[in-house]
Amino acid sequence: MTAVAGCSQSSLPDDDKSWASEPLGMQTPPVGEAKLDPSVHGKTVLVVGDSWAGNLAEGMSSVSSGKNRIVDAGLGGCGIMLPRTQMGHEPPAVCSAWPKKWPAYMKKYKPDAVLLRTGNWDIVSQTFDGIPFEVDVTNPIFRERFRMETERAIDILTADGTPLYMTNVRISEDERYHVRTLAMNHTVRKVAKANEDKGVHLLNLTKQMCNDRGCPVNLQGHYLFDESGHPDKWARDRLANWILNSMFAKEHAASR
Repeated sequence: MTAVAGCSQSSLPDDDKSWASEPLGMQTPPVGEAKLDPSVHGKTVLVVGDSWAGNLAEGMSSVSSGKNRIVDAGLGGCGIMLPRTQMGHEPPAVCSAWPKKWPAYMKKYKPDAVLLRTGNWDIVSQTFDGIPFEVDVTNPIFRERFRMETERAIDILTADGTPLYMTNVRISEDERYHVRTLAMNHTVRKVAKANEDKGVHLLNLTKQMCNDRGCPVNLQGHYLFDESGHPDKWARDRLANWILNSMFAKEHAASR
C-alpha cells in the first residue's frame, strides 16, 4: 500500500425530509464478501477521505496481497466541508488541503478507480463562510454546502474519465447522531445520483453492516468494530473485497 500524508445544477430543497427513514430489510447484513475475485489484479486505487477511508485502504491492501496498488490518502478527523469551526473548534489545517492535494494525487498515481469515503466528520455541527453559527447536516444550508464541496471533489477525482466510488455511512444508534447519519446518507445518494454521468457510483456500505434491527457488533463469531469504532480486521477485509470486486470484477459489471 502506498501511503501519502496527509457544480452542477442539482439542489437539495429546503422541505426535503425523505431522509427521516432508511429501510434496509431484515436480512442479516453480509458485511462485504469473503473472497477477492481473481480477476482483480494489476489495478491502482486511490482512497481519499476520512479515517474510515484509511481503514478500508488498509483492508484493500491486505486482501490484495501485492496484486494491486492501494494509495491511502485517508485522513483521520477530516471531512470534506472545509469549515471555519467544527464543534466549536478550529479544524486541523491538514483537513483543508484536499482541493490542492487530490489533483496532484490523480496526476501522480493515475488510478484505475478512486474511493471517496467521507461522512462521519461531515455530520458534526460546523460554521463556514457566510454562516456565523454552527449547523449540521439536518440543515438544508449545510446539505447544500456538502453538495457543492462534494461535486468539486467529484470533478477532481473523475479526471480523465476515472470512475469514482462513494460510500454512505453506518447508521448511528447514538440518539445525538442517528438522524444526522440518515440525513447524510440521503444527501450522499442524491449527489451520487446527480453525478452518474461523470462516472460516480454509490456503494451502499450501510446495507453491508446494518438492517432494520440496527447494526450488529458481532457476526459469525467476529467483532465487527475495534475500540475506535472502525471496522475490525475481519469486517474490514470483507468490506475491502466487496469494494474491489464492485470496482473491477466481471460479475459486478451489471451493477456498475
